[in-house]
Parts: sequence; C-alpha cells; structure tokens
Amino acid sequence: MQKPFHHLARAVIIKNNRILLAKAIGTINTFLPGGHIEFGESAKDALERELAEELGIRPTVGKLLGLVEHKWEKQGILHCEINQFFEVESDELDSDDFPVSRESHITFFWSEAGKLEANNVQPYPIRGLLKGYLNGINDVWWESTLKTDIDVFNKN
Repeated sequence: MQKPFHHLARAVIIKNNRILLAKAIGTINTFLPGGHIEFGESAKDALERELAEELGIRPTVGKLLGLVEHKWEKQGILHCEINQFFEVESDELDSDDFPVSRESHITFFWSEAGKLEANNVQPYPIRGLLKGYLNGINDVWWESTLKTDIDVFNKN
C-alpha cells in the first residue's frame, strides 16, 4: 500500500495587505507558493529554489512562522504532508500585478485576507493563521488536520 508523504516549504508573501497565492490549473484549491523539500536540502534553501523556479525571483526568506500537518486523499490514496511556513520578502513582486508563472501548470494571484475561504486556500488551517498574522498575532503556528475527517475539498 502506498503511503505518500510530502515535506513542503511555503512562502508567506504579503504586499499592501494582500497575500500571494498559487493555483494549479484545473483545480479548485489554492495554496501558498513554494514546494517540496528535497532530501538533504534545508527548508529555506528549498523555498529559495522553488520561488526561483516558479516565479523567477530571488527572495529573502525570513523567520519560520510555523507548521501545519495536513492530509488529503487522491484517487483513494491517503497523502500526508508537513508544511513549513516562512516570512518571505521580494522587491521583484508588485501587488498591483499578476505575477507571471514560469511553470505551465501553476498560476499566481494576490488575495485579500478576507477571501482566503472563497479562494479555498489549503491546507485550510492556514486561513485563520494568516488572518491572525495580519492582525499582529505573532505566535508560532502549529495546526493539524490529521485527526479530522477529510472534507470534500481534499478528496478527489
């Protein structure tokens, strides 16, 4: 039986109170930019690499904001992941423009904090954590969906 596990580094990029989101073309969920951490690679190095590959930028990866454990099901197979979230700065991004993706399967856009639910940001605990962060709550993040039922947005 397959047991897919994903270790991910994600960027929290905020400009003018808007959050940069990514969306895989043809899907209903969105997520924060970033991606898989390769074996032996640090999370910060992975995030710099992923943002260079996805957006062609050289970001400044700041402090670790926290972790979210998450699960979903794809074609009947349970997937589990750990997302590490970091503050990220980049002068190469402008919140008035749609960032151009360098990968054909992903698009990027800026979202108001109040539209995170409407944009179906995953893993879903990040929605509340981001809202708190924008309101000055600087606690270290840790959330988990591992003991909850998988909802319709995390099953296909």
